Amino acid sequence: MPDINVIDHLTRRFGNQTRLAEAAGVSQPTIAGRKKSNSLSHDQMRRIMRVGPTMGVTIRPDDFFPEPMPAVPGAANDDTATEKAA
Repeated sequence: MPDINVIDHLTRRFGNQTRLAEAAGVSQPTIAGRKKSNSLSHDQMRRIMRVGPTMGVTIRPDDFFPEPMPAVPGAANDDTATEKAA
């Protein structure tokens, strides 16, 4: 399954890269560069979570990880862990 680009995902949430950049506290060209690396700094993520709602965009932590997370063997959400415990 291909990874979903977090910058594309957040850009859709904010409407455009300029608004996303404003929420992150950086310039639009910085956001465009981050699209290539498919990443944001922790400071940028924290600021987006704090500023997004003031811009009318509700942001949750899973917005920074838009693709489904693979199951971790032995984790509580792993079906095999439940079967072994039963």
